Amino acid sequence: MAASRQDFIEDLIDRMTVEQKVGQCLVLGFVSTIISPETIRKIRQYHPCGLAGGLKWRIRTAIHDPGGTNVEYARTRMIRTMRGSNRDFLTTIPCPTFRNEEYCAVINRLKAASVESSLGVPLYLSFDDEGDQSAEYYRDGYRFMPSYWGIAGIGGGAAERFAHDVPWAIARQTLPLGFDWTYSLCVDVNTNERNPEIGTRSWSADPAVVTKMALRAFAGYSDAGMICSAKHFPGRGASVSDSHRGLPIIDISASELRQVHLAPYRALFAAGVPSVMTAHSLYPQIDPEYPATLSRKITTGILKEELGFAGSVILDEITMGGIIERFDVPAACILAMNAGGDQILFRDEGGVIDEAFPAMVKAVKDGTIPRSRIDDAVRRTLGVKYDYGFFSGTRTIRDETRASEGIRDGRVAEISIESGNRAVKVIRDERGLLPLPTDRFILLVEQVNPLHEFCNTQQCHPSLLWDKCLEHSDNVGVVECTLHYVEADRQRVRARKDQADLFIVTNYYNRRVGFGNEFVKEIHSWGKPVVVVTNNPFPFTVQPDYGTVVINYSSSPESYAEVARRLFGD
Repeated sequence: MAASRQDFIEDLIDRMTVEQKVGQCLVLGFVSTIISPETIRKIRQYHPCGLAGGLKWRIRTAIHDPGGTNVEYARTRMIRTMRGSNRDFLTTIPCPTFRNEEYCAVINRLKAASVESSLGVPLYLSFDDEGDQSAEYYRDGYRFMPSYWGIAGIGGGAAERFAHDVPWAIARQTLPLGFDWTYSLCVDVNTNERNPEIGTRSWSADPAVVTKMALRAFAGYSDAGMICSAKHFPGRGASVSDSHRGLPIIDISASELRQVHLAPYRALFAAGVPSVMTAHSLYPQIDPEYPATLSRKITTGILKEELGFAGSVILDEITMGGIIERFDVPAACILAMNAGGDQILFRDEGGVIDEAFPAMVKAVKDGTIPRSRIDDAVRRTLGVKYDYGFFSGTRTIRDETRASEGIRDGRVAEISIESGNRAVKVIRDERGLLPLPTDRFILLVEQVNPLHEFCNTQQCHPSLLWDKCLEHSDNVGVVECTLHYVEADRQRVRARKDQADLFIVTNYYNRRVGFGNEFVKEIHSWGKPVVVVTNNPFPFTVQPDYGTVVINYSSSPESYAEVARRLFGD
């Protein structure tokens, strides 16, 4: 540490109360745009180091987002009766429509509240955008990007260029809005093709490819000025279950872990990546008792001591099923701090934070969490903030009049369109169905992409693929369906199967919902030609008997137009 940096940070720590130090280890949730007095109370009372933003819900609790946790355990360990002025909202209503400038104004108000209440330490705003259907901001012209797997599949120098440019473009769009930190630098080596939680979030099954691409992505974020966290340490690529719902057991040897899954981290640490997110997964051959997030053997022993990581360690969301299946939330927070975690991601906006915060304060005061441990955690996160300009006035209040400048940047549009279009692949056409005829009736069975449902604009809306297909042929009908092809969807398609000369059927994979293989196989059994359009190359969505398959790794309207061009040959 340079003396001035060290002196500045140590002075802040010395002036903090225990409550402020504990708060500086918490990232609280704030989704949508509606600020309640309860929101401001939590910022002023708990002094969080950051807020996790997003637009998928108007408030995020286990009731509003049951897919983000294990509902069975959430009933006792998370769900609390709403109190005071908290947002006791319905679960089915989307976020308000707003302009980018209005969103920026909301975030500025929250950041101002943090500066006023916590020794002038500004909080950060975090987000995820992992490409494809994962984008936590999607309003007012925001440009969507392809998934990492799709980028890597472009191949050659173009893949390496987009590995840099796509993260740069995401950061370019989000920084003017008020975002500061992304948790989207996924460096898992996807060694299990049936991995339900990583898949196309990964660059590759090859650690050398993941390392090369991850370094380019980190450079892209850094060039734009965005803080990023590499995840999910020590690696979820071999996972066989989803940690949102329960605790995955990754039973690989210590040597495989070090040789394969830790390889990208070593390179990123040498390059200066500022943060790491740890995994809610159990590695029994390393620590048979605790998941990585709560394991001192992994977080301190391997990450901080063996690999020498000096940045800030953030836990994946503490209320995910992988934790609450076994631990009460306050106890998990204390275990996490003693394991070596520096920030606890606490996105649930219900009442359980009101139990966890005082429990952590008590643990520091009675010595259960050593003072040296809490000081080290705060020091690491303040160091990241210092290095990225939080205390120079450049990272706190944004200019609302410039909130749209990144989204409207012509280079961002070029990157989104070119990367998305080049990632579209016809991976199989065994019967030569493509290009599709325009003089025969085609029935498109199209699942609703969640991002398109959220956007629902004239340019980006459900049944977008149908809209793009109509630019090539009037002879295309559509049956719009849910992602999981519920029985009502299936009955509507069956009622029209005799109308169709051939089918286009989407088989999108969404890790919260699953996939539609069962019904897609049924459509194949009807004996008519079928083209499958998916976003995932793995067995979840691509089976050996699917003769014609097109993969689209992006949710951008332009990539959907490219799919239609590939289908009809124009």
